[in-house]
Amino acid sequence: MPHSSKLIIQQLRQLVATPSVSSTDPHWDQGNRAVIDLLAGWLSDLGFRTEVQAVSADGNKANLIATLGSGPGGLVLAGHTDTVPFDEGRWQSDPLALSERDHRLYGLGSTDMKGFFPLAIAAATAFAHTTLQQPLILLATADEESSMN
Repeated sequence: MPHSSKLIIQQLRQLVATPSVSSTDPHWDQGNRAVIDLLAGWLSDLGFRTEVQAVSADGNKANLIATLGSGPGGLVLAGHTDTVPFDEGRWQSDPLALSERDHRLYGLGSTDMKGFFPLAIAAATAFAHTTLQQPLILLATADEESSMN
């Protein structure tokens, strides 16, 4: 079944609404686990094997390795799930609510880089029920905006 633009926007809306700020300043730093759990659920539903790897002692920060197919090699599509800290006063709208103005979507992380994931999932949907010669791997990471752990 083709992935619709409506579903892509719905998924992006959920990702933007899920806070995942990473910072070396503990005042701002948050986990990304809720974003990872959303992605893992969507990808599992498509037939991906998902592995969540905790990267913090409390498990609040994690990486996701989602694999469709098996065998050596393959194609890895990688992106980070965290965002930079923000000053809400500098936004024209709520940064954690996806909004549209002038045919553009706005929200914290919508282009760097939460928007990547619904698009990658949409592309992967075309292969979800086929036998791949090599695996397709979607990697979602924590802390790219801060420590790169």
